[in-house]
Amino acid sequence: FGAFLLLTAILTYFVYNSYQYKTQNDHLEKLVMLLTPTQSPLLKDYMTDEIYNRPKDIPAATSSARVKIPIIMYHYVEYVKDQNDITRKKLSVNPVELDRELTALKKANYDTYFVRDIPELMNGDTSSSKFVILTFDDGYEDFYTNVYPLLKRHNMRATNYVIADFIGRKDFMNPKQIQELIDSDLVEIGSHTLDHIPLKTASDEQARKEIFESKTKLETQFGIKVKTFAYPSGSFNLHTVDLVKEAGYVAAVSTISGDEQSPDNLYYLSRFRPSLFIPSK
Repeated sequence: FGAFLLLTAILTYFVYNSYQYKTQNDHLEKLVMLLTPTQSPLLKDYMTDEIYNRPKDIPAATSSARVKIPIIMYHYVEYVKDQNDITRKKLSVNPVELDRELTALKKANYDTYFVRDIPELMNGDTSSSKFVILTFDDGYEDFYTNVYPLLKRHNMRATNYVIADFIGRKDFMNPKQIQELIDSDLVEIGSHTLDHIPLKTASDEQARKEIFESKTKLETQFGIKVKTFAYPSGSFNLHTVDLVKEAGYVAAVSTISGDEQSPDNLYYLSRFRPSLFIPSK
């Protein structure tokens, strides 16, 4: 009987500690999810930290004209329905969180600009200004349903990078919605290629098609000038930078983390994930 009690005690100990271990691991996993880079269901490149670092063949900004221009990078703004969709959860901010972030920016006296304004901002006196640029990648429909009403409420601007051939697909904005955003003067539409492919590994012909034709398609469809570009999943190299310049864009954003911008990195501007930007008082 004594041996039975001892065995029961040992089993209870292991069961309890296994439960504790699982509970701690669950909490740790949630914490790690909050601290790790966002992930994109469009490309698995968002699964690694590498895209948030400057590629080795890309020079750092060294110009004396460097200026702090925080650019915040968003993707989904929604309440994620499928809690098992880890990548979507990591890429998402819910509307209440975004509303709080916009409110905090307003209270801290930040002005919002478009990415296309950055060359002009660099040439002006920024010493006494507080500005921030809000960017939303991929052209998801939740931008129209959840973000646009908040922009109107707070009278703030944002740049949305649209995947040209995804317009009208499920979960993506349709032409009517995009046109309304354009007409509001609160949203800049930029290009995010035709098909969201990794440009760094694309052939010259394919990269050229994605960069040039996406611009032309958006300009023709909506009667606008598309002036800025976003590299899908931060995938680019010096050759794609040259193609973006050749296509006639005035600036491009990357996923390189930081807020120092200059003429040196005008075609691979740094951005912050929302959790990494803290408005100054």
